[in-house]
Amino acid sequence: MAKRLAMTLPNFHIAPISITFAALADALCEAERHVVIAGETHSFNSLFICAEEMGAFIHKYDNEMIDGMAAFYDPDPYAQRRRTNDIKFEILSPQINMVAGVTPQNLLHVLPERAWGQGFMSRVIMVFSAERIVGDDFAPQPTVATADLEHDLAVINNLYGRFHVTEEYRDCINLWRAADESIDGAPAPDHPKLTHYVTRRRVHLYKLSMVASIDRGNSLAITREYFNTALGWLAEAEHLMPDIFKAGGSSIDGAAMDEIRHYVTAADHGNGVSEQKIIYFAQKLIPLHSILSVINVLEKSGQLHCLGIDRKTQIKYYSTRAPSPPEQQLQ
Repeated sequence: MAKRLAMTLPNFHIAPISITFAALADALCEAERHVVIAGETHSFNSLFICAEEMGAFIHKYDNEMIDGMAAFYDPDPYAQRRRTNDIKFEILSPQINMVAGVTPQNLLHVLPERAWGQGFMSRVIMVFSAERIVGDDFAPQPTVATADLEHDLAVINNLYGRFHVTEEYRDCINLWRAADESIDGAPAPDHPKLTHYVTRRRVHLYKLSMVASIDRGNSLAITREYFNTALGWLAEAEHLMPDIFKAGGSSIDGAAMDEIRHYVTAADHGNGVSEQKIIYFAQKLIPLHSILSVINVLEKSGQLHCLGIDRKTQIKYYSTRAPSPPEQQLQ
């Protein structure tokens, strides 16, 4: 919906979804805008990337694309020279906005470990939700694109100028920094993959404050109110950021453990499931030399419980439910 509304705005440039970095630079070069402020003409290049699936935009990790996107975080001059095809251009004020959707699994699959220490991901605010919305798929859908929303977007699209920071906003920032940039007593994220993100939290807060200001009016003033709004947005996003790595970080063995546990739950009809059956099932998922280790980890972590050992065959029987005292006496 955001992309559809943006496409109706005049002189608003939207990037193609499937694109190389060279083509992205070309599209940004073409996305030129000129505005007149106080009789003086200002030029800049602005491009909007809106991808429902990030994999359609970045389908594999590419250093040139990732590093190039990081370069457009700040509107610093960008120049490109290529000997082939005599490519030569310079963009004095490049600027890119990106909104993309991705599953945690795909995000961690596409990005190698080293990417979290590079510039691009430190410049991204990740918003995660595991909420499952249950509703009536056939109920009348509410109207999203209202006349008021279209009017506000048109006003924002034609809003230009320099933001000015009030003294109260400056005081809020200084107090926040003096408190080690904690939010309601909660410290900055300490997940290892977010180490470099934390170094840019202040810049993220500034940019969110500008968004909050534009959301409420055309004054281009950043006040205490917008500090509080931006800090609330940042706190909400950061609270769930570590869950992204939990949701998407399953290893091969971890995924196999989930399937084994599910199999035991389904196959247990009250007396547990024999170790033989579990091994037979597990050999389809993981290498043979790992099976007993995985079963041992499941047992040690309390995900599987040994109900007892057959005295004649010495075969163990497992269940996902904890054994009762009589069952434990059978061992």
